[in-house]
Amino acid sequence: MGNFSGDDTKLQIGKETTWGSALVAPSIELDMISEEFGEEMIINVEETLVGKATAGRSDIMGKKVAGGFTILVKPDNIGLLLACALGCEANAAAAEATSTVYDHGFSLITGSATTLPFFTTVVDKKTGVQGYRSNKIASISFDLAKNDYLKATVSTIGYSEGSDALEDLELSVLRAWNFNDLLVEIDDTPINEIESLTITLNNNLEDDLFGADGSAYMIEIDRQRREVTIDMDVLWNADMETLRTSKYKEAASAQFEAIFTGDTAGASLKYALTFLAAKCYYTADPIAKIGGPERLRGRISLRAASIGTTQPLVVTLRDLLGTKHSA
Repeated sequence: MGNFSGDDTKLQIGKETTWGSALVAPSIELDMISEEFGEEMIINVEETLVGKATAGRSDIMGKKVAGGFTILVKPDNIGLLLACALGCEANAAAAEATSTVYDHGFSLITGSATTLPFFTTVVDKKTGVQGYRSNKIASISFDLAKNDYLKATVSTIGYSEGSDALEDLELSVLRAWNFNDLLVEIDDTPINEIESLTITLNNNLEDDLFGADGSAYMIEIDRQRREVTIDMDVLWNADMETLRTSKYKEAASAQFEAIFTGDTAGASLKYALTFLAAKCYYTADPIAKIGGPERLRGRISLRAASIGTTQPLVVTLRDLLGTKHSA
């Protein structure tokens, strides 16, 4: 019968170039915490009323893949996911003139001529290795709680499932970013009272794009209007009230920046991951509610806005790769 558990399973990804084409060999093995990939069958039932005690036969009308995974975020495992989630990756730029450490800038693609990148996911399901073809990221959420590691939860929609094989890849040996690596600023003022942070990009992917092309599978799906939200649990104090008064009560924008600084990458430069939302608005009153004698806590909820040519969200990854992660 066997003892099937998730203890030593693997999840690998590799960038594709043609929607719905052959599965590609993975290039990255992720530090997976959980996964939930599967194939969804869209089934219809014959509902005629001609002398039948129950409904008639069932037939498959469409197929698609839905799933996702949660991973620990490390400097050398998050680049391709950032490229696929945001869509636009700048050329790698040396952090210093003679440095072998590079900065990668990721931003939201715009315009009808560009589409989100997509990737193959391969999962050891224990009873077989399954490959999930042409996955696009529906949403990605970066979550951090006090005394914990930074985690990314990725939700995907894709083309199809099929048998596959794992590649001989190595897991990252670098340290995952954690709560002690975080610095948050609002309008360039450090916010040291944060107890948790969640940054979410929702791509609002299409998920029902079937055409009369002779197959049961979706034609290439893509993003719709996107949403970037930021949520923080904070210890309440006079500084939080000042922000509430000047930003929330005036519907005024604020700049949000979160910087994770890790171990040394090279020379005096450290691995880093930076989230910058230049124009944010409060979406709810952050004021603390008093429910007892405990220390007061509030919740800051922001949305990133598109104003003029300002990018709603720019993510910068500092690592050792001298080329694009999406190349």
